[in-house]
Amino acid sequence: MDHHIVSVTQQVKHLGKRLTIQRRAVLLLMLTTRKYYTAKDVYHTLKNEMPNITLSTVYTSLRFFVKMGILKEHVHHDSPNQFECVVTMDDIQLPEVI
Repeated sequence: MDHHIVSVTQQVKHLGKRLTIQRRAVLLLMLTTRKYYTAKDVYHTLKNEMPNITLSTVYTSLRFFVKMGILKEHVHHDSPNQFECVVTMDDIQLPEVI
């Protein structure tokens, strides 16, 4: 990615959304592990820490971050799509959610 993302929170607000605890957890997982995940992989990884998270929330969050340019979705016709993070923790500011 050519430009740095100054503040994820500001960009999320600009798109009319909030950086919820669930969205933040999905983003932190993708930023810190730096590997390809399917939505179900993310869901199963976060489910222990966040029992109330749903697969639908994970899908929505992943696609939202794709729209923001933070993640890239790899479409596979014979298997589930995979998501990869295309920025690093140094590229963004991710303040705590209150």
